[in-house]
Amino acid sequence: MKEQILQFTSLTNNQSNSSWNKSLKSLKHKIYFSINGEGYGHSSRVLAIAQQLNPEEVVLGSYGYVLSRLEKTNLPTVEISPEISFVGKDGNFDIGMTILKNSSWPVSINQLIKEEKKIIHNYGVTCVVADSRSAPVFAAHKLGIPCILLTNQTTFAPFFDIEIKDLEGSLIEKSFKDWLRAGTTAVLTNAVEPFVLKVVQDWLSAADEIFIPDLPPPYSLSLPLLYNENFVKKKQRFLGPLLPWSWKSLSSFNAMNYLPRESRSYNKKIVCTLGGHKYRKPLFDVVASLAKKMPDVLFIVLSDFKSELKLSNLYLVGFVENPAVYYLNSDLVITQAGHSTAMELMTLGLPMLVVPDAGQVEQESNAKRLCELGVATSLPYRDLNVDALYTQIKYMLNEGSFLEEAKQLSKIARSYLAEEEAARIVRDYSTRIQAY
Repeated sequence: MKEQILQFTSLTNNQSNSSWNKSLKSLKHKIYFSINGEGYGHSSRVLAIAQQLNPEEVVLGSYGYVLSRLEKTNLPTVEISPEISFVGKDGNFDIGMTILKNSSWPVSINQLIKEEKKIIHNYGVTCVVADSRSAPVFAAHKLGIPCILLTNQTTFAPFFDIEIKDLEGSLIEKSFKDWLRAGTTAVLTNAVEPFVLKVVQDWLSAADEIFIPDLPPPYSLSLPLLYNENFVKKKQRFLGPLLPWSWKSLSSFNAMNYLPRESRSYNKKIVCTLGGHKYRKPLFDVVASLAKKMPDVLFIVLSDFKSELKLSNLYLVGFVENPAVYYLNSDLVITQAGHSTAMELMTLGLPMLVVPDAGQVEQESNAKRLCELGVATSLPYRDLNVDALYTQIKYMLNEGSFLEEAKQLSKIARSYLAEEEAARIVRDYSTRIQAY
């Protein structure tokens, strides 16, 4: 009798498992990635996850040149409205003008949420991944759809602190125009601070989980920009770097093939990556002039800027889908300390010379952290000129400690399988609302 009961139980379990497996196979995941279009880094880390999923499981939403990039992947895409536009000039991020330009946000956010809800409904979305956007988080929360926030920043208080410091000094030390501008900006930032911080708290509360594409503490690049409250910390998952390329695939590349034949003989190579913001042209101009002063060094520039200088050691590449193949050629990378680029370079084990956009608190924080981690030096825009950049480059090329520290962090970064882990978790959330 006992044997018959065991046989019956085994048969029942097998039938149950078979039924369960069939049920899981019938699930139709549709993961919607709503992507901030202010910079290439957001789309790079999203594509790292999306490429782990089946094409029919994915829909990508963004705007501007980022949308154009996504459309080239042949994955389903949809155009969405920007939430915020950044304003800057001559290497400076202008938070005051950014606030004024986006002053209609409290009104427009409701329309943005409606737009996101419509996309979720039309595509039958089963999980939302919002990269540094708030509307899709609120939309998913209202619809009861799981939502994961992908970000390297969960506190924005430093954006408001820095403007008060700009008022220090007197009219003797500053022109009246500069002092008035700083004062106006301080008034604007203090006026919007309570509202913004309340929205941020609601935004973080509405997300089911928060992906931090970074190394864990104490190695986290974004550590100073993370909310130090338990209601946020309990949701945060340090995935490790989310990269648009795999380390294994890069190891098989012959990086020299990506350079013109006449450029392969240089012993020292420096890559300068400038992203898509036009106000970074002053840095481009200094790098172009520096190439003239350092004819024995090849400068590889990743941007759409043009130069009247025709130099054999100034190689203007333009935008590229996979900058890593150029990074692999380099002894040093000049960058703005954007989070995604910094994580790529840390994974590759490359030293950085960072020139953060002035007034861009996230970049300035990242620049400080990279210096603390021993993999970079930083040069502020106010000190940027050919001689200053020349001195810094010569120092970094001759000081081996930067490369050694970069290699140590690279070992940690390469131990993660962030893309695979992210895809597993996303599918898990999608499964939860379909399994029964």
